[in-house]
Amino acid sequence: MIESLLDTINLFLLQHPHLLHVMHTLFWIKYWLLLAIVGLFVYLVYTNDEHKFGATSGEIDPASESIFLA
Repeated sequence: MIESLLDTINLFLLQHPHLLHVMHTLFWIKYWLLLAIVGLFVYLVYTNDEHKFGATSGEIDPASESIFLA
């Protein structure tokens, strides 16, 4: 059943090359957007500033009640 559906889609796209070009463009847009999202997360990991969370040199102030230690 899946094979016949894929064959039908392939036949349709071969008969309409402009739709094939649109799909090609949309796949490239999706690729670059996913790459940008991964790049954003990598950037956020490497620019993590430990001082903005209140930790200095790996030690946590036990008097601070805003920090939960698990």
